[in-house]
Amino acid sequence: MEREVDFDRVEYATNRNLEDDEGNENGHIKMFSYDNETFFYDMTCPYCGNSFEGEDELGSRPWWIECPECTRSTNVFRIKDAHDRKVKERGADTDEVPDV
Repeated sequence: MEREVDFDRVEYATNRNLEDDEGNENGHIKMFSYDNETFFYDMTCPYCGNSFEGEDELGSRPWWIECPECTRSTNVFRIKDAHDRKVKERGADTDEVPDV
């Protein structure tokens, strides 16, 4: 991502690999937001390998970003926001997937 990021102001940020439908990590996303409304991202599509940047107002989760090349949408799954990054305690018998 070429744009200058003021990490002291960032409310949300992620930098991770993205999986295709078969579970192969063929894509990548770097995404951040200062206000949890407008999100800036640099993404490599896990389906076609197209690299692109974008800026979107994303509403409620789950967030979906569409590749302009193949038009497939990728889910940017939930990660805790900056002020909520506490790990919840869960019992050993829970089926819940932990938030990261």
